[in-house]
Amino acid sequence: MKLPKNFGGQGFGGMMKQMQDAMARAEQLEVELKNERIAVDKGPVKALFDGTGQMLKLSIDKSVVDPEDIESLEDLVVSAVRDGFDTATNLRNAKVQGIMPNLPEIPGM
Repeated sequence: MKLPKNFGGQGFGGMMKQMQDAMARAEQLEVELKNERIAVDKGPVKALFDGTGQMLKLSIDKSVVDPEDIESLEDLVVSAVRDGFDTATNLRNAKVQGIMPNLPEIPGM
């Protein structure tokens, strides 16, 4: 039977240690992401997100509040939310890659 990549001579105990270390780092990463701040500026619409993608604040300038053109305001808000969430997701993915590269690939996980 072929052992997973990076399994090496450490055996199962070594692999478990790597996984425990990765889990501890993942918990720390969650705290770090909650403390990150991502500002999105769409001109009259501004949003603030944390690194988990949670919206913390939304500001809308009065100049774009036009009862005759709600669609434009909706588009700006959707765009700000999408950008904030995408940025947070990319940030999370990049940080997770920093945790995971040394773990062996285990089929089915």
